[in-house]
Amino acid sequence: MIRKGLPILALAALMGGCSAMPPARQIHYRCDNDYPLRVELDGQQARIHLHDRTLVLPRRPDMKGERYVSDDRQQLFLRKGDQAVLAVSAGHGILRCTEVP
Repeated sequence: MIRKGLPILALAALMGGCSAMPPARQIHYRCDNDYPLRVELDGQQARIHLHDRTLVLPRRPDMKGERYVSDDRQQLFLRKGDQAVLAVSAGHGILRCTEVP
């Protein structure tokens, strides 16, 4: 009698994990000096694809837009509307970007 309920419990457990994370949204930007930038946002973090590496920055609270900052505060990505700013230490400086369709 207990065995009849096990498949239902197993199915319920599997279904519970299905809604955990929304799919990442890809945004393409054109930045200063015609630099192309691709960003993936999933609500919790930003994956920023540069020519030589990928930055993964956690989202931080912000009142007027979206703000992503590395734990060591050496990398910052700000986004509001179709505009974004990427500040990276170690040679990349500051990029001002506009979203492209």
